Amino acid sequence: MKDTIYKFTIYTVLTVTVGISAFLVSSDNISPFTTQATMHKTIANIAPEVSGVITAVNVKNGQHVNAGDILFSLDDQGYILAVRQAEAELHQAQESNTAKWQELQSANQTLVQRDLEWHNAETKHARYLQLLSKGLITKQDVDDTRMNANIAKSAVEVAHTDILRIKAELSSEKKNAAIELAEIKLATAKLDLTRTHVVAQTAGSISNLQLQSGSYANKGSVSLFMVNEDNSWLSADFNEKGVAHLQAGTHVWVAFDALPGQVFPGTITDQDRAIFDSSNSVNQLSDVANNTRWIREQQKIRTRIHVEDASTALIAGSRASVIVENGNGVINAIAYAWIKLVSWFRYIY
Repeated sequence: MKDTIYKFTIYTVLTVTVGISAFLVSSDNISPFTTQATMHKTIANIAPEVSGVITAVNVKNGQHVNAGDILFSLDDQGYILAVRQAEAELHQAQESNTAKWQELQSANQTLVQRDLEWHNAETKHARYLQLLSKGLITKQDVDDTRMNANIAKSAVEVAHTDILRIKAELSSEKKNAAIELAEIKLATAKLDLTRTHVVAQTAGSISNLQLQSGSYANKGSVSLFMVNEDNSWLSADFNEKGVAHLQAGTHVWVAFDALPGQVFPGTITDQDRAIFDSSNSVNQLSDVANNTRWIREQQKIRTRIHVEDASTALIAGSRASVIVENGNGVINAIAYAWIKLVSWFRYIY
């Protein structure tokens, strides 16, 4: 009896071992399996848009923040002074513009006066010509009136030129280029002032916080990281032999190292259609490497997987094992049994 039980046990173990081995060997062609899967989450690199000394840090590492929350603040005294300077320059430009309009009005009045003087000089010259024809005056008197008329005409042209110059400096009725530039400078200064308070643009959890009040933060330098817990995916690398089963919409089962004994359903959303090839860079000649080995390492295909009901306790970088459904009931049952067994192994490894 004992021998029978012993033989049955041995045969059962051997049968299961051979069956699992055969399944794993052929799994790439019927139900691809991989242990090279990693959890990813969207991470926002938070950097100030202006430079300055950090005056306050309003968050703690691991804290959840909402969009609009102030993360940290920079010293704003220099930016307040920049706003005041820009305001003063705008007022100066507006006053200068007002003075230009007054100058234009004065130039128009001057033109009217010079025009009257010219017409008066022309009339006087015409009268002197009549008097010269009657012999009542000398030719010198006529020449003098002609010269005065020419001078008066030149004065009219000068007044016209002065008006054109002033109008060129006044591009519109309300503002000129100097005012527009001053307004842009003021708007920029005010924007920089608001940027001394670094605000979260989306909700997330603070990660790797190393800020401290009194430190200097450079414009554009990453100061902290914010993880978007709501946007996560699993990146899995499969052998290329299983590419026929790695199409978008295919269902998979996932076992996370961090959650032993649990299996989660998932769906392939897409796959990377190209990988980095160091031997064939852009605008470079191909570097062909000859390999004398008969069996070579297989290429990997990276796929992106959406995991349903994934635990929020999982961090970006959590490792997982994934097996793809085949569609055949028997193969699916074996695949699920295997991924379940893998999840149990995580209790001890």
